[in-house]
Amino acid sequence: MPIDMSNYKMIYKDLVFNVVCVMPIVYFAERNTPSKITNISATVVDEDGTLQILNDEAFMFKFVRR
Repeated sequence: MPIDMSNYKMIYKDLVFNVVCVMPIVYFAERNTPSKITNISATVVDEDGTLQILNDEAFMFKFVRR
């Protein structure tokens, strides 16, 4: 389920992107154990104004409110 992130900027590998939405990939652990977001797929607008999809581990992304 995509999450609207249009009010945020995203920092990924020292580059700043306007993020449109993100789709977290969740690792479901054993019962009575918290689930964990392992990867993120983010739809962003790059510096050329085109849409890109970035996929990487969750810790690689930072989000800053505009």
